[in-house]
Amino acid sequence: MTENQRKLEILKTENPFISSSVGDPREEKYPDISTVNAAASEGIFHLIRQKHQRPALPFAGLIFGETGSGKTHLISRILKHSREQGIAFSFAYIQPIEAPEQTYRYLLREIVVNLCHPVRKSSRTTQLDIILEKLFEDIGYVPSAEPTCAAPPEAFADDFKTCLRGLFKKRKISRSLFRDLGTLFAIFVNIVFSDDQHTDAASGPGENGMDILRTRFPDIPKAFFKVLFQYQNPEKRAAAVEWLKGTTLDETDALLLSVPDRQEISVPMREHQARSILDAIGRLLAHYNMPLLICFDRLENYDTEAKIRALGVMIEFLVDQSRAMLPLVFVRGAQWEEKFRSKLNQQALTRLETNAFTLRGCRADQSLDIIRRRLESVLGDMGEDLFPFDRDDLTQVFRSGLHSPRQVIMRANRKLREILYPEKSPAQPPSSLSRLRDEFTTLTQTIRTDFDRYPPDRDRLRRALKLCLTHRPAESGVAIEEIDSPEDKFIDFRCACKSGAGDAFEALFILDVEQNSPSVRASLKRGIDFLEKEPDGRVIYIRDARCEIPEPPQWKATNEMLRQFRESSGHVLFLDEAQAARWYALALLSYAVKEGDVVAEDHDQVRPVTLEEMGNFVRDEIHTRAFSGFRHIDGILTAEGIS
Repeated sequence: MTENQRKLEILKTENPFISSSVGDPREEKYPDISTVNAAASEGIFHLIRQKHQRPALPFAGLIFGETGSGKTHLISRILKHSREQGIAFSFAYIQPIEAPEQTYRYLLREIVVNLCHPVRKSSRTTQLDIILEKLFEDIGYVPSAEPTCAAPPEAFADDFKTCLRGLFKKRKISRSLFRDLGTLFAIFVNIVFSDDQHTDAASGPGENGMDILRTRFPDIPKAFFKVLFQYQNPEKRAAAVEWLKGTTLDETDALLLSVPDRQEISVPMREHQARSILDAIGRLLAHYNMPLLICFDRLENYDTEAKIRALGVMIEFLVDQSRAMLPLVFVRGAQWEEKFRSKLNQQALTRLETNAFTLRGCRADQSLDIIRRRLESVLGDMGEDLFPFDRDDLTQVFRSGLHSPRQVIMRANRKLREILYPEKSPAQPPSSLSRLRDEFTTLTQTIRTDFDRYPPDRDRLRRALKLCLTHRPAESGVAIEEIDSPEDKFIDFRCACKSGAGDAFEALFILDVEQNSPSVRASLKRGIDFLEKEPDGRVIYIRDARCEIPEPPQWKATNEMLRQFRESSGHVLFLDEAQAARWYALALLSYAVKEGDVVAEDHDQVRPVTLEEMGNFVRDEIHTRAFSGFRHIDGILTAEGIS
């Protein structure tokens, strides 16, 4: 086998052009071409340096770029460059908002979810861990390695011996080994010098440390530090994260953290609390010179006046009220002029347009560099000569005008298919249905791989459900003639339905991810009341299975109401991990399609997949997939699921 034949076999196994998407910007999946969008990346990095030096300085960034212009790769480059330059900053990606009345709570939740994400794929350390570590260093507090009490002396001795054996066996001593020894030494100090070995060391540095922090950060509420300290305790971490996200906790978790119950406070007060926590996070980030880059993307999904106002509120708060937070807005130029420029607050508008950058297409030499570097990612040094492509042919193709990175990769993919499989030439590009199928599968796998990054989200479940109720197969047996969204906050959809036999009935859909028992009971009560008035109707209560309803004797009244709901012919659907991942993937896919980020090829032209094609995909693909949860709903509506 010649070297060129070997290259072709490798490329058949691993096609570096199969995907034009970078994916998660935190992962360096594909090589970078530094000359592509160099001015924009340098401009943004300059803003980050400014924010690092002067966290309270109010400014924002606006990035103009068409679909496929390299937005995600731009962020990936900035993250990499910051690590190389030793400038620490955090990163948060904000998906489009669905509920404008929860603007601050939504922004808080999205930021905390990102801060709780590992800073690197190979590490479990989160950005919030780093903030805590710096806080503890400031006050001279060494947290115990054990979450609830000091380690027994025997266990400490065994662990210390294990580390020592590793120390003498290895020729090179790793940093992780030093960290382990340091942790164990801290336990040793606690065991020897602690007056009370049974104190809850993981609850925080105690009143003395709290006094130091309150003096240093007088504008940060004591309750915030109290909960933040409990983040280090594995037994309390989940509850602490939910509190930091602004969630209304169950009374058990509120007692666990020793914080007031949020169940009875008003919606405006919840927004105020979320804003207060955002301000506290910003003050800590500013104190430790850790700017937070907050990216707003897919602005086509801000499709109501209320959502656009919410975007303006978030940007204005991040620029003028919070510290160390740098909002970046990605938008198409025409979209900005037509949809946002006349509707955003003038102050937010000025902040954004002061630092505007444009992502431009690739020249011919840059296009060839992209192809060469992708080939090298698979072939190594064997990819330098651009084989199996002809350099002159590629130069001729890309000489006419500028091409987006996505267009370059898609053209290379089509040409490579023709070379690898000449018997199938002319190669047919993937259809829009095929592209949607691939994107949906990739999104589902991404969510399942990192499930914690996609917490229970009623708004996205609602978006997925509405897509599936709107686009149903004709042969499903039930026609949904009208979908109404009642003003009742516990009910998501009330649908007018007609069976195949012509019988009319109504169906109620209740989505619930609340983790406090009064709210769950209120949702179930709506279903019971409806079925008493509409005995021929259907009620489907849908819940992300991560939001458990504890078994009795816990939540006794709630479990009793759940029993009554089922006895009233109500249906309960708990979405397991696989099902929930598909629902969230469908919602995120719809954002991407509406923005024009999912593309197909027609007659050598790249075009966005249409919303109509998305609807066809839902009707023809999603409804037919087993174990998605949607087929179960179809069965209930046709009365097949009624026991």
